Amino acid sequence: MAKTFQDENWLVWEAFASAGDFGYSTRPHIVFHCVTDRSLRPRYCEQEGDKADAERVVASASPNELLELLHRAQPVD
Repeated sequence: MAKTFQDENWLVWEAFASAGDFGYSTRPHIVFHCVTDRSLRPRYCEQEGDKADAERVVASASPNELLELLHRAQPVD
């Protein structure tokens, strides 16, 4: 499940959980990618538990909580 939210610069971001597939490690991540400015690199932050735990975080997080996670995220290599 993906969720979209807006940052303080009016950019719209999509957040989703990922683990194992698509080049990510087996540790779960929450991945952020900007849908309004595709030139911005995707970002991620690691989560405890498994992919289901990361999916629960995304599903239950408010837009402000997702924004806080985005600010702590690091660029995808």
